[in-house]
Amino acid sequence: MKTKYIAWATAAVLLGCNQPQGAVTPAGTPSAVSVKVAYDTGTIKKGDKGHCVVCAVKEGSKESEPVAETVDYQGKTYVFCNESEKAEFIADPGKYATR
Repeated sequence: MKTKYIAWATAAVLLGCNQPQGAVTPAGTPSAVSVKVAYDTGTIKKGDKGHCVVCAVKEGSKESEPVAETVDYQGKTYVFCNESEKAEFIADPGKYATR
């Protein structure tokens, strides 16, 4: 029984089931440290500081940076450091958006 629990818990961690909503870990892998990349709609805008979801997923960036672009998607606002990363998100939001 203990072995089954350990296997289940390990799978949950590897699949990211323990991550807070709106948090992404570097390159989509589980980590003790994650950054918030999905903001409540209306709480962040251009010029604010935030975490670019594309930078967080692709590069593992944990740095907040000035928000250049935003997109509202499935009830959350995602921010980007430039137009090309916004376009990349729009092309495949499921790759970057958190559930």
